[in-house]
Amino acid sequence: MRFRPVTLGRAAGVLTALVLTAAGVAGCGGGADTSGPTGRTPDSGNAPEAARTVATGNTLDQPLPAAAATTPLTDQTGRHLTLGSLRGRIVVLAPLLTMCQETCPMTSQNLHQAAQAARRSNSSGKVVFVEPTVDPARDTVRRMHAYAKLYGALPNWLLVTGNPARITAMWKALGVTTEKVPVDEPVRDWLTGKKVDHPYDVHHQDVVVIVGPDGRLRWITVGRPDARGTRLPTSMREYLNDEGRDNLAHPAAGGASSWTARDVEEAVAYVRDLAGDG
Repeated sequence: MRFRPVTLGRAAGVLTALVLTAAGVAGCGGGADTSGPTGRTPDSGNAPEAARTVATGNTLDQPLPAAAATTPLTDQTGRHLTLGSLRGRIVVLAPLLTMCQETCPMTSQNLHQAAQAARRSNSSGKVVFVEPTVDPARDTVRRMHAYAKLYGALPNWLLVTGNPARITAMWKALGVTTEKVPVDEPVRDWLTGKKVDHPYDVHHQDVVVIVGPDGRLRWITVGRPDARGTRLPTSMREYLNDEGRDNLAHPAAGGASSWTARDVEEAVAYVRDLAGDG
């Protein structure tokens, strides 16, 4: 996995100021420095007092871009949806690449943990965790279904895919760039166990975004997922490469930004309180 800073185009303008506060952002690929700001909420005199109580990440108040809200998606059960169709619920978003060997297994672990916490608090009907792929060419519904089973399927944890061009445009609108790059070393498919012909990786930033029930972007954090203290599915733990094992053991190495499932749970609570549903 290559770590590289966020680069934003006009379509991602709504997130530019806040995403750029994180000088280095992790993505699937291999090993550049991600040291820089930790993504703490800025102490702005114009921000509401509640915004300064979020321990990590940055608070937002921006509309969900139309290119993101209207993208047709299909989840791991074959159900069709859009992000806009989830209006009325808190939506937690993070990129997914099921063939990632460096960070995505830990991202999924953290979101799965947060989804379980929402179910325990009887709020799973009000919060949905969505991982749209950055690799729709390979991440089919069948593959997403198998990936979800590794962690344990949950009704409030959705893995979604769709048309490649529309998915790319959706992520671009959210400030996440994706880049398909060839891989020189052999890669084994975790699903089939077979060697992958013409392997490639998809570089992307590691970002978590929360959309409020009003359809507005309310929180964002960037950095490596910190899944220490949890247990990844055995097959995903074994699928990690050397860099992935380092990221699992030392997510904040070199001063890199990182986030935990608990950080996401606290941000969800903030958004819920903001919506008057505390």
